[in-house]
Amino acid sequence: MTPGRGASPAGPLATLREAAEALGARPPWSRVSMIGLIGFVLASPFSISLSQIFVYTAIAAWLVSLWREGRPDAGRFPLGKPFALFACLTLLSAAVSEDPARSLTDAKQLFQILIFYCAIHTVADAREGVWLVKALLAAAAAVSAYTLGAALLNPLGLANRMSGFFSIYMTLGGYLLIAGALAFAYTVVSGGARGRWWIAAAGVLIAAAMLTTFSRNAWIGFGASAVCAAAAARSVKGGALIAGFAALVLILSPAPVRKRIWSIGDLQDTTARERIFMWESGMRMVRDRPLFGTGLDMIKRTYTRYAHPAAVKKRTGHLHNNLLQIAAERGVPALAAWVWIMALFFWEAARRLRKLGEAPFERRFLAAGGLAAVAGFFGAGLFEYNYGDSEVVMLAYLAMALPFMGGEREAASSGAG
Repeated sequence: MTPGRGASPAGPLATLREAAEALGARPPWSRVSMIGLIGFVLASPFSISLSQIFVYTAIAAWLVSLWREGRPDAGRFPLGKPFALFACLTLLSAAVSEDPARSLTDAKQLFQILIFYCAIHTVADAREGVWLVKALLAAAAAVSAYTLGAALLNPLGLANRMSGFFSIYMTLGGYLLIAGALAFAYTVVSGGARGRWWIAAAGVLIAAAMLTTFSRNAWIGFGASAVCAAAAARSVKGGALIAGFAALVLILSPAPVRKRIWSIGDLQDTTARERIFMWESGMRMVRDRPLFGTGLDMIKRTYTRYAHPAAVKKRTGHLHNNLLQIAAERGVPALAAWVWIMALFFWEAARRLRKLGEAPFERRFLAAGGLAAVAGFFGAGLFEYNYGDSEVVMLAYLAMALPFMGGEREAASSGAG
């Protein structure tokens, strides 16, 4: 296979011109939806308000487009059954919680699921999907450069963890994890595809900035995503890059970063012990209310009843684990539905990747990149409730859409109506 097969040989300016022409050729509402998605990925690391304005504008325009513009892939809703079941169980849990009004208000987060379907239907082909990822990585590289600059001007350590433009370092770590996973997947899948060098450089910036957050869950998730990307691409180069980067981090990182890395797996570490206490408390919550949980946004109110006697922290809003948080808030059936979503996603994305074979680079990258990013998100979520972090979960839904992108033109070319 020729390196970079499927990519145009032209340079960056020609790529921008090509993208602008493709955007101009769209029907009006579809064009607004695509502009909204582009604005969303560019604004995500800088302003949650602006990114939400863009993404919900995209969703609204997509819904109008489905109605007015007769899209050929309008009936494609992958993962629809588990998502619908999860949404219904979430609403039921909210309705029977100790404070239904509060829980139902918090259930507005379910609207974020529409990002997944909006992206699938709006992005017309794999090439447009890659353009969208490149815009995301350009924004991530910019915030990473800013973060590293701030880190150089301040003492680096747990007392001064970098958060970029986000409100907290955990959110920056979760955002950079997904962006870094996509950059790494692009690098190992790309072969000779155009743009691989600047994306590899962006990946280094992103990974370095991630270290300054001191967020171990993000580091673990990034490691999982890198292994997933290398395995998905069947890339020996990917394995070598992982080993080389890990060695460089251990050798060249500042002492506080190395100390934080070595604390991973240390059960005597104070924060690790607190997490274990939280998980034990969460399991008791699940045992008391296994069917519908406490209700959304109710952990903060009920946690004091379950706090471990030895725990320093007697109050918390979440349990630092997606699986346990969902079970405690929404019940075991809702957790089963969420696990179904994740399992079906990995199955479908892996199946699509296997079927691609020697397909053009763009399609292979979207499948491998989506797998890697969601694997990283899932891995980090074993140690942090990143499913409750809007900035991170919105990007995760976009990453979930990557393996399914391009269906409109595929449907049109196969004669689907």
